Amino acid sequence: MNVAMLLKPKSMVSYIYADLTASEGLKEFIAGGYTAVPVIDRAGMYIGVVSERDFLYYMLKNKDVDLTASTEITVDKLICSDRFQPVQIDADMDMLFSRIIEQNFVPVIDSRGMFSGIVTRRDLLIRGKYGEKK
Repeated sequence: MNVAMLLKPKSMVSYIYADLTASEGLKEFIAGGYTAVPVIDRAGMYIGVVSERDFLYYMLKNKDVDLTASTEITVDKLICSDRFQPVQIDADMDMLFSRIIEQNFVPVIDSRGMFSGIVTRRDLLIRGKYGEKK
């Protein structure tokens, strides 16, 4: 079994664009109902993941900035880059397991760094367990 077999493709995943203003990103983020979402550029390149924590930390560090009104701060400036490291689509299961322990989903990229989708912890536990028996 490999990552590709567990992939939830980009077309089925909520994500936001890196060049959105923080206000626009926050609106889309809230509308999606998730606690973290992948961020990509307009070409589809994986940039990172933005989470509730990132929005809150930015507001706490920059108390004089109103994220809901700012047009200067973009979503890519909010990302904490040391979390949600992606795996390549051809990664082995050991790599996937080591990442999924730390987070609810793992972003998946192709060899060019383009966002392909995600593998969720739930899918790994359910489909991964039963997928090996076939």
